Amino acid sequence: MNQKTGYITLLLAYFAVNLSYAQTTCETVVYSNQLKSLRVEVAGELISEPFIELNGDKMLEVNFDVLNHTQGRFTYSIIHCDADWKKSNLSPIEYMDGFQRMTIDDYAQAIATTTQYTNYRLFLPNENIRFKVSGNYVIQVHEEDNPDILMFTARFGVYEPLVGISATVSSHTDIAFNRGYQQVSFYLNTQNLPIANPQAELKIFVSQNNRVDNIATNLQPSIIANNRLTYEHIPNLIFEAGNEYRRIEFLTHRNIGMGIERIQYFNPYYHAEVMIDQSRARLSYQYDQDQNGRFFVRCLNCQDPDIEADYLIVHFAYSSPEMPGENLYLLGDFFQNRFDESSRMEYNQETGQYEKAVLLKQGHYNYQYLSVPDGETRGNPTSTEGNFFQTENEYTIVVYHRPMGGRFDRMIGKTTIRNPQNRL
Repeated sequence: MNQKTGYITLLLAYFAVNLSYAQTTCETVVYSNQLKSLRVEVAGELISEPFIELNGDKMLEVNFDVLNHTQGRFTYSIIHCDADWKKSNLSPIEYMDGFQRMTIDDYAQAIATTTQYTNYRLFLPNENIRFKVSGNYVIQVHEEDNPDILMFTARFGVYEPLVGISATVSSHTDIAFNRGYQQVSFYLNTQNLPIANPQAELKIFVSQNNRVDNIATNLQPSIIANNRLTYEHIPNLIFEAGNEYRRIEFLTHRNIGMGIERIQYFNPYYHAEVMIDQSRARLSYQYDQDQNGRFFVRCLNCQDPDIEADYLIVHFAYSSPEMPGENLYLLGDFFQNRFDESSRMEYNQETGQYEKAVLLKQGHYNYQYLSVPDGETRGNPTSTEGNFFQTENEYTIVVYHRPMGGRFDRMIGKTTIRNPQNRL
């Protein structure tokens, strides 16, 4: 085998492995650089999370853009996953009514924008898809004419409100008092769903601001009494408090918005320069009414932002000495809260700052800078954003149940709480 043939063989093997992984993963991942502004939210709600009640009256809206796309449609499939976000053992006929590889027929071309794109919308459930069971799900979207081309996968949840969840967040933690941490405590009321062995049958996950890198897992009740399971004084439920998200907005290319230094046009895009950021770790805490990492597509003097908002290349810059042994990432929903090459900042030796240029749709954006040491996967806000016990964070608690002999994890409870403000 010559060197060129060997290289091609390895390359084909690489793509085969990655295609196989992409087809089975239960994560939110964008695989195409032409796909932008992916959102999965409760239809009609300004601030929501991708959860709906089984057989309830609400729907999820999946919304995304494809750049320079003027023809062709996309198909979608629904995959049921277990509590650990691995493909479950259920067949489609067991978890849904409907068919796989249905087409997405709700789409429209952008109007009067410098960037050509097509906006797609899908609502779940719909006349073609009905969920039979609760649990974790992902939607997979493929090109209709090229079904091997996977555009993205996105997570969502379908729950049954079978257990009551009462929760609190406090800065009085088991490791510090009003310092840089917050501790979640909660109890479950299982009166409507008797659970014989909660230690073995339940899985509970607690996430902060929809992040996926610091989810609390492996939680066991500290007290079991009658129909009440108490989760208190558990080390895994202590979170770094972080800081309020930074915010920018750009609703038009004619005027600069909050956090924007200047907007200029360089064919074929408008470019928006964000005011240079720096560490907030040594500053005092300042309350800001952020949206905990979310982004909202908006534009000035337009009727339908989905197809009238334009795209700009947004330039982020974080002034700092280079941080050896770790990488710096942009954190926010517009990167699906993932730490990968799409969100990693590059260090510029000439300017002495970390930089990132991102194509973003007009609107309001929340973001933070988090460092990740080499070989680790958890983001650290300590040196970049600081940790302040007063920070307003959202904590989402999701409860799964699989009885002895059960074949899948039911999502039997979900709640989201915010810590009370302690502005001292």
